[in-house]
Amino acid sequence: MVIKWLKDIDDIIAVVALAGIIVFTSLNVFFRFVLNNPISWAEEITLGLFIWMVFIGISSAMKRDGHVGVDYFVKKMPKPLRILSEIIRAAAIYYALIYVLMYLGLDLTSHAENKLTPVLGLSYRFIDIAVPLGGLLTAIHFTGKLTRSNFSQSENGGGGS
Repeated sequence: MVIKWLKDIDDIIAVVALAGIIVFTSLNVFFRFVLNNPISWAEEITLGLFIWMVFIGISSAMKRDGHVGVDYFVKKMPKPLRILSEIIRAAAIYYALIYVLMYLGLDLTSHAENKLTPVLGLSYRFIDIAVPLGGLLTAIHFTGKLTRSNFSQSENGGGGS
């Protein structure tokens, strides 16, 4: 039960963030154009939710193999080159996840200590923490995907075909 919940946490966060974006944007449009009294804090909340949806959504897309990839030329390569290409691809993805999203994301979060949103006065740490968290969840899903892919290839290749 707990494993299933942890596996789906990125989907839950992304869906809640998207629902919040839709609700707050719709309410703000109604208040602004019908009641002529816009909600001053709605844009801040929507922006924060959008950042969470994007960076946590990266993980959700990785889990479903939903990222765009052009593998036409890779499939045409001889097997040794294909393996080398996959190693380079995995190294580039890990670099982006570990260094760019996780390390630099934590740096961004730590530097947001005194930065507050203008209307609500929320710390940007609550918003910025989505960057390294999304990187961590994506790295977990990518590692699992890579492990399953290598395991299935070794099982299929080991059959003497």
